[in-house]
Order: sequence, then C-alpha cells, then structure tokens
Amino acid sequence: MTVGRIFIFVFASMLAGVMIGMLGNLPPGEPALENVAGPRVPSVATVSVRQAPSSAAPVPSSSSPSPAPPSTPTPVARVKPRPGPELPPGQAVRAEGEGWWRTVAGTTAQVGGGRVHTYSVEVEQGAVLPAEQRRFAEVVDRTLADPRGWTASGDLGFRRVDVEEPDVRIRLTATGTARSICGFQLPYDTSCYAGGVVYVSAPRWFRGAESFAGDLAGYRQYVVNHEIGHFLGRGHEPCPADGAPAPVMMQQTFSVSNDRLAEITAATPQGVHVPRDGNTCVPNPWPTAAVTR
Repeated sequence: MTVGRIFIFVFASMLAGVMIGMLGNLPPGEPALENVAGPRVPSVATVSVRQAPSSAAPVPSSSSPSPAPPSTPTPVARVKPRPGPELPPGQAVRAEGEGWWRTVAGTTAQVGGGRVHTYSVEVEQGAVLPAEQRRFAEVVDRTLADPRGWTASGDLGFRRVDVEEPDVRIRLTATGTARSICGFQLPYDTSCYAGGVVYVSAPRWFRGAESFAGDLAGYRQYVVNHEIGHFLGRGHEPCPADGAPAPVMMQQTFSVSNDRLAEITAATPQGVHVPRDGNTCVPNPWPTAAVTR
C-alpha cells in the first residue's frame, strides 16, 4: 500500500467516526436527518359508511317512543239538502216550439159523476216527437180517471173530446212558450193554468222535479192533478204537518218543505201564506191519496 492510499484510508476512518459520534449525541425523540425536510403526517384509516336514502323513514330505537300515526281528519257531517226547484238532469228538450197546438185525436167515456167537465189533449208542434204526443194523452186520461183523483168526491166527472169545444185544454208546451205564458217572476221551469188552458212544461214532463226523487210517473200525475185543481177553483196550500202527504195543491214542483217553499216564493206571492214552521211533506200526486184503487 502506498503512503497516499494509507493517508486517504485514515482520513476516511476519522471522518466516519466523527459522524457516528454526532448521531449518537442527538436528543431523544428528534427526527432523523432524512425527515427534517418536512413535517410528519400521521396516516389516517378511512371507513366507508353506507347512508340510508334521505326519504327513508328513521327506525325508532327501543329507548325512544314510537312516532304517533298521522292524524286522520274528522269527517264533516253533511246535511242532506232539501229538494229545491231546480230542474233535474235528464232528457234534452227543445227550448222553442212553433207556437201552435194540434189536438191529439181520441175520446174517452165519462169517468166520475155529478157535473162532467170535458177536456182536450193538445201538443205544441215542434216541441216533442210525434210518438210522445199519444203517450202524453194516455197519461192524462189515466190520471183523470184514477179513483184517487178529483172524481173521488163523487160530485164531478171528466170526459175527453177531440172535436167539440172543451171546458179545459191540456197542452204539452215547449220551454219558451210555457215561460212566456206562465211568467218569468220565478226563474224556474214550471207549468200553469191560464184562461181555460193547462200549460204543461215539456222540460218538467220529461224530467220531473227534485222533490219526487226520480219518480217521473208520480210527478206527471201530480202536475195534471195540480193544474186541473186550479181549473176547478182550488188555490195553493202549504204542508199541513211534518211527514204528512203533501196536498196536491202544494207547489211540489218547487219543494215539499214549507221553509224552502216560503223562501222561493217570498218575493212572488202565490196566493197563500206558507209558514216557516219546519214542516216537510212527502210528495203526493193525488187529491185523495187515502182512496184505494
């Protein structure tokens, strides 16, 4: 080994010893030299947590009270409306006719006794189909011949004619014609008696009245008997007692309730005082309902 190489070896050994000594003198807990350049960042373990959807209802624990069920709204009791004067839904009827009437051909034998009143059955042209004209006449005939009708008193009768001049004409009439004759004071479809003629409103004939609750046959009998009652000189009547059969001369087309009828006719007098007494009758088409057929 040459002297130069020996010198380098000795110098390197001395330098290594100095470095080892310096490292041995560092204070405890100090970082090693290779870590001095930046702070130590502790490693953190991550946990994946599965979240329930936000719309999911929370599950109550055993230590918390169960949530109260949603409150159910208390049903409101509805008062059944008293039948009024509005025209029930049903068959469409022409609003206007031609303004003239054709007598339906046919006659009947006398029914009842005492003074006999003749009548004709007529239909406004253009108001109804031809097939309805004879049906109208048949209902009128059966109604006036029924023992529960006006002949029950025994002192009057009826007979239908088609050529001779009758005592009273019974006419099925279009809406516009009936309103123009019966008046516009009450804004409802209605029939009437005027100047020796019964004008039967076609809408009422085919659709009836709310008070009869769908009993169209009963309503038709009522309207014939009611208007013939006017021909015989009878005036309007109120309901006499709660739950009683309505008098045939009560304006049952509008209502069978005195309170409701008084309200409807308050501004248009109908020839009778209707008391507001709470009485509501049962609809009735006959002058003498107690008579057995």
